[in-house]
Amino acid sequence: MSFLSLRYMMARLIGLLLILGLTLVAGRAQQPHYLKLQSHKLLYADTVYREAVAKKDSLLLAEAYYLYGKTYEASGDRLTAHRWFLKSLKIIEPRGGSSDLVRLYVRLSGTQENRQDRLLYAYRALEMAKRIHSDKALIRAYGCLMGFYINNGPDGAPDQSKPQPDSVVHYYRKINQLAYKLKDTVTRIENHLGIGRFWRSVGQNQTGTDYLKKALELATLQKEQGIRMKLMLELASAYTSLGQPKQAWSFLSQAQQLLNQSPFIDHFINYSFESNYQLYYQSIGDWKHAYVHSEKLRQIESNNYTVDHAGAISRLNMEYKAGQKDALLKAQQKELALRSETLFFQQRLTWAVSALLLVTVVTSIVFFRLYRKNHRISARNAELVKEQNHRVKNNLQVVSSLLNLHSKQLVDETARKAVEESQLRVQAMALLHRRLYDGEGLVTVNMPDFIPELVESVIRTFGYSGIRTVYDLEAFELSATHALSLGLIVNELTTNACKYAFPDHPDPVFRVMSRRQGSALLLTVTDNGPGLPFSQTGTAIFRESKTFGMRLIQIQVDQLYGSCQFHSEAGTRFEMQFKI
Repeated sequence: MSFLSLRYMMARLIGLLLILGLTLVAGRAQQPHYLKLQSHKLLYADTVYREAVAKKDSLLLAEAYYLYGKTYEASGDRLTAHRWFLKSLKIIEPRGGSSDLVRLYVRLSGTQENRQDRLLYAYRALEMAKRIHSDKALIRAYGCLMGFYINNGPDGAPDQSKPQPDSVVHYYRKINQLAYKLKDTVTRIENHLGIGRFWRSVGQNQTGTDYLKKALELATLQKEQGIRMKLMLELASAYTSLGQPKQAWSFLSQAQQLLNQSPFIDHFINYSFESNYQLYYQSIGDWKHAYVHSEKLRQIESNNYTVDHAGAISRLNMEYKAGQKDALLKAQQKELALRSETLFFQQRLTWAVSALLLVTVVTSIVFFRLYRKNHRISARNAELVKEQNHRVKNNLQVVSSLLNLHSKQLVDETARKAVEESQLRVQAMALLHRRLYDGEGLVTVNMPDFIPELVESVIRTFGYSGIRTVYDLEAFELSATHALSLGLIVNELTTNACKYAFPDHPDPVFRVMSRRQGSALLLTVTDNGPGLPFSQTGTAIFRESKTFGMRLIQIQVDQLYGSCQFHSEAGTRFEMQFKI
């Protein structure tokens, strides 16, 4: 074997290894793109929920439940999504047939673990769509059945996970006929794209490529630039698989031209382009360019890790707030029921006193018993609130322990530190709830007790024993929500001081001071470290900094409707002012 032949074989082997590595990366690179939008979707669902409760609109409440389920389904949590969809179904189903009911059946089919249950909900959607005579609902139901037979075989088949081409083609034609009837070009494009991907997945690349071309022709006529770009990338990948690099390069170049004209570029599009470029250069044996694009793919994955981490923290925060609001709603409902009952008995008492003086004694006894009953109910409610805070605190401790275990298994130092910082934030929330169920206020926190305990907890976590802490705090109390925001801010400032100000410092000092100024509170946190760079003083630090901790401080300050700034004078000084 010649030396040139040996070099060629080694190059081929390196290319195959690169493809294998990129295949593993591709499975994870799409996830951060969806997690980045999760917090926005949850906020929108929460807005619809609050509006439904305020208007007492059951249909709007069902829509809010549907939006919650849709968000959790997109994040991969199908079990939680299934629960939300069932809550929406309990409201929608008794009202009779509707397009919303078809939509719910389709979603429930997608969240089922059992194959028979998936098929059952899919056929329910089809029957309901036929009953209400809605072509759009029929398209949705046929799409659900088409997806089912792409991923599942017939009953009694040896391999029930094997796709069924006959059933897939049958429902593809049904969808295409209805879309043509409705002049719904977008649905026809998506239908061609779906069947094209299906044929490619079962190894019939040429057939799949023909359907992708049909989709591209329609998208070109409709001037759908975004869909055209994605279809061109699909065709480039298809022709690369068919061993036709010239055709692949033609579609890849056209897609690149559209990308250069596009005002919006997301991580998924960048990843698709780099993946196609890498596969193309590997197919023609240009390993140098293939390696360059593989490095770009690796950089995209690294950048997406930060988005993934921020999305997970945002999701935890949103779930915590949703739990708070559910508990508050239940307490309000109990209070309304108690008020209604009290009013009813008071009316009866008034009529009895007006009728007979003798009844006064009897009604007095009734009123006394009612008072005792109300007192027991109030005491019970107080115990329930304490129990709620206790359970939330225990749950947060479990989350903290899980994060601690996870950090010990991480090899990457940056990832480990990020998880440890997240653990400190969860510990701050747990400390707040311990204060709530240990104290007498139930829904308020005494901040001069809470802040020193929080600071000392962070310092102990970092293992510092020689830090001198100085507290000058005026007596004031905050609600649980405001105390959580202020606690997260103090937690981040203490963590930053332990990380950047106190290492190798001969005499570290950390000060926290609060002063009332009319209806406002001024909070000052100071350390005697090296201070911030000159360009990062004032409020500009939040615009210049890209760290999650600094963004979290600014978010919490905004939630308190306050203002803040940093100073670098013989150390770092943080000042914040907000109304209480």
